[in-house]
Amino acid sequence: MTAAMVVIIGLKSHAGPTPELNWHWLGWPLMAASLLLAWRSRNIRWSKVTVLLAYLIAVLHFTRIDGDTTDSHVLELALMLGVGILLIPALLAKFWLKESLDYSWFQGRWSVKMWLWFPLGFVIAYVFLWSYFNVWTPTLHHSWPLPLEGPRNEALWRLFWGCNFIGVWDELAFINFVFVLMGRHFSFREANLAQAFFFTSFLHEMAFVGWGPVVIFAFALVQGLTYRRTGSLFYIIILHLMIDSVLFYMIANRWYSGFGWHPWGG
Repeated sequence: MTAAMVVIIGLKSHAGPTPELNWHWLGWPLMAASLLLAWRSRNIRWSKVTVLLAYLIAVLHFTRIDGDTTDSHVLELALMLGVGILLIPALLAKFWLKESLDYSWFQGRWSVKMWLWFPLGFVIAYVFLWSYFNVWTPTLHHSWPLPLEGPRNEALWRLFWGCNFIGVWDELAFINFVFVLMGRHFSFREANLAQAFFFTSFLHEMAFVGWGPVVIFAFALVQGLTYRRTGSLFYIIILHLMIDSVLFYMIANRWYSGFGWHPWGG
C-alpha cells in the first residue's frame, strides 16, 4: 500500500515510463494486491485498515494537489482534504473499524528538552530551507505562484494561511491517521517508515521537487519519533507550523527579494 501511495500520488503529475503509461496506472495493481493480501490474512481489523488507506490514496488521486491559492482551489482542498481525508476516515475509524484515532493533543508537561527543540528545530529548518530555495532548487518558489504586478497582500495572506492549513493537515492525516493505524499492527520502525513515505509522496506532488523528498522524508521520520516520545499532537503541530513560517518567508522573499512581507504589514 505504501508503494501504491508513492506511485499513484508521489509521481502523479510526473512523466511515466512511456508517453502512453502514466505512473499512477502502475499503482492501482499494487493497491489491489495490498487489499487482496490483507483479505487473505483473515485479519478483519487489518483488512479494514487497508481499505481506509486505499480510500485516502483514491481521494488524493482525484484532488488537484499543488500550490495554487485561487478561491476554487482553496475550496477544493478544504473539502477534499478537510472533509474527505480528516472527517470521513475519523468517523469510519470510530464506527466501522471500532478503533478511534488517538487525537492525543496533550500528554503531561513539556520537558526542558521539548522546549529546547523549538529553537534548535527553527535553526535547522532555516538552514535547510534556505539552502533548498537558494542553492539546491532555486526555481522551487514557482510551485507557489504569486503575482509579480499589482497588489500582493491578498495573495500573500492566502499563501500564509494555506501553509498553515496544510501543515496542520499533514500531521492529522499522516501522523494521527496513517502512523497511528499502522502502529497498531506493525512495529514503530515499520509504521514510521510507512507514514514517512505517505507524507513525502503528498508533499512531492504538491511542490517539493528536487532535493525536497530527501528533506521531507527525514522531517517526517523525526515527526513520527517526536509524536511517539511526546504523545502530543499539539506539540508536533506547533513544530510543523514553526517550520512552515520559515517556508512562507522563503517563498515570499524568493518572489519579492527584500520585500520582507509579514501578516501585519505590506
